Amino acid sequence: MDMFEYVMVLVSIIVGLALTHLLQGLVEIAQRPKRMKIASIHLVWVLYMVITVAFWWWWQFKLQMLPVWTFSAYLFVLGYAVILYILSTLLFPKVLDPDLDLDDFFYGRRGWFFGFNALYFVVDMIDSRMKGAEHFAGLGLEYVVTTALSAVLCLGAMRTRNPAYHWAVGLAILLYQTNWAFRQFGTMG
Repeated sequence: MDMFEYVMVLVSIIVGLALTHLLQGLVEIAQRPKRMKIASIHLVWVLYMVITVAFWWWWQFKLQMLPVWTFSAYLFVLGYAVILYILSTLLFPKVLDPDLDLDDFFYGRRGWFFGFNALYFVVDMIDSRMKGAEHFAGLGLEYVVTTALSAVLCLGAMRTRNPAYHWAVGLAILLYQTNWAFRQFGTMG
């Protein structure tokens, strides 16, 4: 087992727990559709996180290009995975009460969720740079601008409860991230 594989074992467990939490929340919603108020904007961010977690794991394959693994690089990647886990767990409570309004739950935790989401975008740029100057340059100006803009939009979402703002930001980031992933990372190896 090389160092990349060794590091990714623990990171994969953390990311797997994040995805498990999201999927369990969705299944609980599906099992109680008549009693639970379905939260539409909440579901946009849940879908965003499911896609982000799955794509993130795929994107980390490029870390095998690191010529030397240091303890600080290991801690960085581990912390990056923890950010995804925290984001995922902020979307659903540990126990999903059938009378819980998920929109209220989401808006009540928006400061934490969007704060960690803004941090995620900043850390993503550092992670992309860690994969090498050539890799980072290959992502182009579009990557830098949209990643920075996404972080700023998340900072705005921390401060407002305006549904129109949350819909616009949620759909824009979801659609852009999905489009970006399919354009950039269709094949690895």
